[in-house]
Amino acid sequence: MKLGEKIVKLRKERGLSQEALAEQIGTTRQAVSKWENDQGFPETEKLLQLSNVFEVSVDFLLKDEKTETGIDEKGYYVSREFARGYLANEKKTVLGLGLCFFFWALAGVPWVIFPENAAWRMAGMGVCVILGILMLVSAMFTEQDRYKILRREPLLFDYDVLRELTAEYGIVGKKCRWIAMPSVSMFIIGMIVISLTVGGTIPWTGYHALVILVFAASLFGYVYSLGLMEAYELLVRNEKHTGSLWFRLKKKIREKL
Repeated sequence: MKLGEKIVKLRKERGLSQEALAEQIGTTRQAVSKWENDQGFPETEKLLQLSNVFEVSVDFLLKDEKTETGIDEKGYYVSREFARGYLANEKKTVLGLGLCFFFWALAGVPWVIFPENAAWRMAGMGVCVILGILMLVSAMFTEQDRYKILRREPLLFDYDVLRELTAEYGIVGKKCRWIAMPSVSMFIIGMIVISLTVGGTIPWTGYHALVILVFAASLFGYVYSLGLMEAYELLVRNEKHTGSLWFRLKKKIREKL
């Protein structure tokens, strides 16, 4: 993909006309038109301004890259910088969600270790619940609106970017599976022990605090690994996401509205 093609694609993605882009960087519409048709080349100052407007690096604008899909194909063009920003944002979001479930499950520990009428029991449970709510709110505010478009449109990548993300997805996928599999096992064991205890088969003891701690850790591991895998799969396996019935239905509704 050449510089002109990238300017066209990035400008349209941000809903800018040639006049609006020219106004933002202090040039004329004719100059922008020449750049997009590869009949001229922006000065260094204008390249820096373009990189700021499009939120990509100057190196990305200047480097010619093969594309995984044709430039005329409909979809949202994702630069390397935008993909990295999305993944970093998702890591923070799923971390917050994982900690939310961890603290909520952890509320069972003070319930087990303190006597029924002890003030520490309610205080400890209250602290865990409040920490969980704070983590949930943090996760909600961490997610940035500008990345929501990745779930609404088919995605287009430069060939090298998609290859890089795919290789990274393979490494991250292995790590997440190593976290998810024991997390699911610990979750099932924890549920069985707690169910038998609630049913009266096993008496409540101080050791149940350890069971609840393991249960809470398993929830965190599962939520975090699953969320991280979904973030990579949205980029690397985007055709699966856009091919789903729910995605096509939402797209038709948006088009009609």
